[in-house]
Amino acid sequence: MAWSYGYFTDLNYTHGYYPEMNPAMLRLACLCNAVEPQLPDAPSYLELGFGQGVTINMLAAASSGSYWGADFNPAQTVEARKLADASHADIRLLDDSFEEFASRKDLPDFDVIALHGIWSWVSEKNRKVVTDIIRRKLRPGGIAYISYNCLPGWAPVIPIRQLLSLYQDYGGGKMSRPIEMIEGAVQFAEEIAKAGSFYFRDNPFARHHLDQLTKQRRNYLAHEYMNADWHLDHFSDMVRSLDDAKLTYVGSARLLDGLDAFQLNEDGIKFVSQIGHPIMRETVRDYLVNRRFRTDIFVKGPQMLPSREHRDAWHALNFVLTTPSIDIPKKILCGRGEVELPPDKYDLILEVLSDDDYRPKRVKELLKHDKLRKLKPQDVVDYLTILTGAGFAAPAQIPSEKVKEQCRALNRHILQRALVSMDLHHMVSPVTGGGIGLSHMTQLFVLASSEGKVGAAALTNYVWDFLESIGERLVKDGKKVESKDENLKEIRSAANKFLKFGRSLLEALQIIESPSAGDSSMAAAE
Repeated sequence: MAWSYGYFTDLNYTHGYYPEMNPAMLRLACLCNAVEPQLPDAPSYLELGFGQGVTINMLAAASSGSYWGADFNPAQTVEARKLADASHADIRLLDDSFEEFASRKDLPDFDVIALHGIWSWVSEKNRKVVTDIIRRKLRPGGIAYISYNCLPGWAPVIPIRQLLSLYQDYGGGKMSRPIEMIEGAVQFAEEIAKAGSFYFRDNPFARHHLDQLTKQRRNYLAHEYMNADWHLDHFSDMVRSLDDAKLTYVGSARLLDGLDAFQLNEDGIKFVSQIGHPIMRETVRDYLVNRRFRTDIFVKGPQMLPSREHRDAWHALNFVLTTPSIDIPKKILCGRGEVELPPDKYDLILEVLSDDDYRPKRVKELLKHDKLRKLKPQDVVDYLTILTGAGFAAPAQIPSEKVKEQCRALNRHILQRALVSMDLHHMVSPVTGGGIGLSHMTQLFVLASSEGKVGAAALTNYVWDFLESIGERLVKDGKKVESKDENLKEIRSAANKFLKFGRSLLEALQIIESPSAGDSSMAAAE
């Protein structure tokens, strides 16, 4: 077989960042399940199948740990190394196959071994190699993070993937360029649906799924559907697969997935509460929410925390908002739909987290705050979990000078890249230890600020001059804004919002250097 082992390599993978892979988030997920997070402050971290390397590079830049990555695609390794060269972080990126990587003699024992999606797209042989790597090289107490496509959610649309794959092999795809092949495969499936297919008639979700495919990025479709191997697991299958690696399931890295109140209705919560066996209980939860994707955390030898130690570990954590408070919705989108949180608690916590220009705050400090004293300690913990799980807050750390410089260097590279590309949608924060999502326009505002531009007018002119230089215009509601005045109006509105709400948060996250930057205020609060 060719070096690609059946994996689709004609189009590069997307430039995604996955916050649940952050060691700080893995620690928190363990803590949410009352399991001792046995990760050191400077972890040894391995990602198998790092794609474009965005996640591993951001984690390495924002961490004192050492990072290893293996991805057999040399084009993606070249791309990932550009980010590594920018940050000068402690990171090794190799274009080894998993089998080649497993045979290396210079591998350390790892505190974290992570795979995002890869499990679903590699052969049974490679899954066994991955399991062997975890068995031999994940230290006792270490965390394995594995995200994967799962059943039952994917069951109704398996035939669509088969159609796309067959088109690639037999329907003209071999004679086409990659993008044309993807377009042709999707069009072929649509033509079958329009030809009176009983499959699409009798499976409304499959018809809906096909409609959604037409809106997806073609790079994503290629890697999701066009690999020779496409493997779907039930949760129980995954547990059995990892038995030989001595792993125990702990919980989901997506914190809201573990909260029944955000996933199930009252009948579902009652039904699940009556199931004693953890594997059966988790499987039933997947059926109740029709789950299609899991982000599982396994630990080699998990240790449960006694209640007092569990409480103390929570109280010692620091948290920071990652989204301006004005942009945080009153309703949280989750598995059961939208859940509205009580403002007498939720709004108070948001207000306190926003105080003092978004300064990171220790849980112990929050519990003593005048505005929160009437809340139960568990209320504060619960709402911090919800905010973090929804992506609006994150655990915070006190970064070393080395980590700060690595983040500054990588962010400089990202900002310069924003002048020629819109493929990176995050910048890196030494406070959260990972990436923060920022729109392309916000990145341009940050770049303008770094060049000494002050005020909404200066930021607006900077972005407009950039658009003019590349012959582009803003897009609003899916349509290009043609007139200069309308473009300037939209940019000016965004610039004012950035200056009023966004800049102070980015200063707290140390993505923008604060004029009064100095020792971390978290340290003073201890």
